[in-house]
Amino acid sequence: MDLNAIIQYGESKHVEFKSWIKVPNKKDLINILVNESVGFANTDGGTILVGVEDNGEITGCDYYDEQKIIESIYDKTMPNLFTDIDVSNIEGKDILIITVEKSPDIVATSKGVVYKRLGKNTKPFYPSEYASNKIKGFEGDYSAKVIVPATKNDIDFTEVERLKRKIQARDSESTLYQSDNISFLKDLRLIELVDSEMKLTVAGLLFVGTKEAIAKYMPQSEIILLTYNEDQTEYNKRLELKLPISYYSGCR
Repeated sequence: MDLNAIIQYGESKHVEFKSWIKVPNKKDLINILVNESVGFANTDGGTILVGVEDNGEITGCDYYDEQKIIESIYDKTMPNLFTDIDVSNIEGKDILIITVEKSPDIVATSKGVVYKRLGKNTKPFYPSEYASNKIKGFEGDYSAKVIVPATKNDIDFTEVERLKRKIQARDSESTLYQSDNISFLKDLRLIELVDSEMKLTVAGLLFVGTKEAIAKYMPQSEIILLTYNEDQTEYNKRLELKLPISYYSGCR
């Protein structure tokens, strides 16, 4: 990294300058660094140079604690944000280089405020703008999305039979449950054929996927069962399950 060249180029979407000497209350400075880190994490990542003024003048830092800074950023963000910090000395003055990676999730401050990077400024990031509210690269019913890496081996045919019995119990006049397993799954859009290979859809994985496949392709899918004794506010049993939906519907 040619730090002199970066400073000479000035602030940008990926670079922010912050003064150390102009913020005497370092708690305030930490909060500023947290906000800037959140903005970078929610955009494309970036670098904060502490000890550099907005005009590029190097004024440096003194009496700093690198570990305290990165721990403060971690503690004051949700989900907790990991950052790296290095120190570079230019013209006899220390510059703190804080590197922030792009986060796969929306990051907020511990106060619940979300920021993003807009050009060379950090701006509020509103819920309506969150990319996580959209399915990137997919339009329509998300449950019908094909899980490309999945194979026929990821289907739990015991769950297929369980699902058939549930349909039969719900509608005895239906002929759907009388189909062979593959036709049954195709009719319900639980599988699709891609280049002559059988692939589970998202709905298929959740209804008839093996527990290994669910853990692999949709690890966020989980049911937590809590058991309470009468008149008690604390549960006495906790069960975490990553199993097909049809299994849960039979639980009592």
